[in-house]
Amino acid sequence: MFAKKKEAPRPRRKREQQHRRNRKGFLVVSRTVSTTQKALAVSSGSRRQEEEEKENDHEGGTTTTTGRKRKMLSRRDALTTTSLFSWMMMMMMENDNSTTKFFAFASGEEGAAAVNMTARELQDQYWAKLASRESAYYTYWWALPLAPYKTKTTFITNPTFNEERVIIDAEGNRTVLKENVLAEKVWTFDQLQGLLDVYVNVRMTVVKLKNGGLWVHNPVAPTMEVIDAVKKLEEKHGKVKHIVVGSVAIEHKIYSGPFAQYFPDADVWLPKDDWTFPVNVKLADFVPIFPNKPKYLPLSSKERSEETNDFVPWKDEIEHETLKVGGSSLRNFKDPWFVDTAFYVKETKSLVLTDVLEKVSNKPVPVATIDPEPLYVRAMDKQGESKPMTSETRSEGWGKTVLFGLLFNPDSVDVKISLPNAADDLLDAFTWDASWKPAFENLTKRKHGFVPPVLALLAFPRRKKEVREWTKKVCEDNSWAFTHVVPAHLDGPFECSPTEFQSAIEYSLVTSPEENFGKDAFTLMEVSRLSEEIGSLEKPI
Repeated sequence: MFAKKKEAPRPRRKREQQHRRNRKGFLVVSRTVSTTQKALAVSSGSRRQEEEEKENDHEGGTTTTTGRKRKMLSRRDALTTTSLFSWMMMMMMENDNSTTKFFAFASGEEGAAAVNMTARELQDQYWAKLASRESAYYTYWWALPLAPYKTKTTFITNPTFNEERVIIDAEGNRTVLKENVLAEKVWTFDQLQGLLDVYVNVRMTVVKLKNGGLWVHNPVAPTMEVIDAVKKLEEKHGKVKHIVVGSVAIEHKIYSGPFAQYFPDADVWLPKDDWTFPVNVKLADFVPIFPNKPKYLPLSSKERSEETNDFVPWKDEIEHETLKVGGSSLRNFKDPWFVDTAFYVKETKSLVLTDVLEKVSNKPVPVATIDPEPLYVRAMDKQGESKPMTSETRSEGWGKTVLFGLLFNPDSVDVKISLPNAADDLLDAFTWDASWKPAFENLTKRKHGFVPPVLALLAFPRRKKEVREWTKKVCEDNSWAFTHVVPAHLDGPFECSPTEFQSAIEYSLVTSPEENFGKDAFTLMEVSRLSEEIGSLEKPI
């Protein structure tokens, strides 16, 4: 008899509706701090106009917004929908009741606001900013509950790798030209993952295929800004044809299903030895999260797919070799617990992989500087300290972040947690001594990359033969003439030839943990020793 009262949409539905509305957004190419990169930022140009129209309608068509409120609306719009770095140029941002202040940080510069803030103030500001960034909201964040949880801000770029080309004219004059071999051919999408203000980047790589279409490696969380950016690439270069996961690590494969839902015509390829812990269920078994049943990636581009009895469809442009490392009770010692795949993109001479080789520099990766508060928190040498908000401080924070991320418990830090103050202590109860600097320099000086400590100490020593055989295929047998590596973490792309790649792998196999990583290796050495004692890891060969 009576009409049913319509319920207000729930928060998640509201965000999804907002996502659909904002699909009208357009792609903006803007210059970042680096003159060699282009940042692709997603903009919804109509959002501000819609909000102002709502205010006008509410007041009978008369604009009553104060100048200060208009200014705040403009700043909020800039924060969420324009270039990822534009917010850094603001001096201060206040909300309507003036109880919250956002202090901006310089993007270049020692001349910007040098306001010192406590660790708690920095963290509160960080989460307040993320809460308003709807374009970076990810619905299924709880499937991998790593900070920053619901908000996955993305740095999207067409990176630069310059290759020299020599031209000699008829008179013998020699001219050296530099050409960006990745221009309009390779794009990277970086997001942050971590805990306790220790955030490192995870990367998706997109490659343009010669005959049109896109090849996607290791999808990141498909937020509105990510999907809109990929859709814009589709308009120019053709549809996403292949979504390829090269690793069994959860942070690299968990987003493949949700990402594929936006590109239902693309085929999805997962590692053949896919597994999960603590319950071993293959990701492909969760068919409902994929538009179509995924296929298994052959161990080599020279092998045929079990499902199609044919080679992978991108074989003529991108070749691959898969590394499998066993030696753990998690996989009955025989089956691999670590899997990574190297993909060689012939046209750009790029080697795309996940974890095997990484490189880090003193300068933080760009995605970590969009919201740099965690870097300032981690830069603090002791509890209660406050440092100036400068590039030097950000670099210090990045160095300590990397040491934590790679080595878990660096020798140069002392952490003291008291239960009554656990919340604050977990934030800044870290006392660093000066030895963190040479420890970080030990990593940054390796210009052609290094094997991450977890692999160098826990995985590779137990399967040296298999690692060397795979490295030989990548660097010798297949005649891959790659000039650079695009990994899924830290710096990328970075210069690296087959000879340099092979040397970096071999160095990790023949050097002791102390020689490789100094005193910082102690924690992982203890993990290795205890794992051998309880029988969960084989003894190194």
